[in-house]
Amino acid sequence: MTGDDSARRAELLAKLVDYSRAHGLADMSLRPLAAAVGSSPRVLLYFFTSKDQLVREVVAHSRREQVSLVQAELIDPATEDSVGESAVDRLWQWLTDPDNAHVERLFFESYALSLRAEPGAWEGYGAASVAEWLPQLRPVAERLMPGADPEVAATLLLATLRGLLLDRLATGDSRRTDMAIEMFLHGLDGTALTAD
Repeated sequence: MTGDDSARRAELLAKLVDYSRAHGLADMSLRPLAAAVGSSPRVLLYFFTSKDQLVREVVAHSRREQVSLVQAELIDPATEDSVGESAVDRLWQWLTDPDNAHVERLFFESYALSLRAEPGAWEGYGAASVAEWLPQLRPVAERLMPGADPEVAATLLLATLRGLLLDRLATGDSRRTDMAIEMFLHGLDGTALTAD
């Protein structure tokens, strides 16, 4: 592949990721997808070889971008350290920002499709996502839950964040989910719950 081809492929991939975040990928077909990104089915197949391969690359690219953003949110810019509760607060703010809802919807769509008996292009997406997030959350979880097994603590933190985020996307209830994450961060003792 020439340098021009590589540049065009990268440009198309970026457009495909943007499109998929706005519209999803579960029911997409090549013709309308190609038209939406200013290309043709023939060109998409030239660069990505098949529809399944295109989907694999789009969701993998989106997942990698999300992990990079997670890394950035976990690091305190003042100290360049991932501090327990404040790191989770920053990450929660990013995850629940309405401007990022399209990223989260694509994530949950891809995760759910990877759980089907025949996941096709989404095979392994969920497991890869867990494997990528746990190392990012491990240092934070160790500070939040000292003495706990770091892998188990990171697993609990990841499951809590994802579960509450899925709830929020489904219900739109920001107050309840914000209070739930606060309660979790205060050791499930209920001290975060105050009357408004």
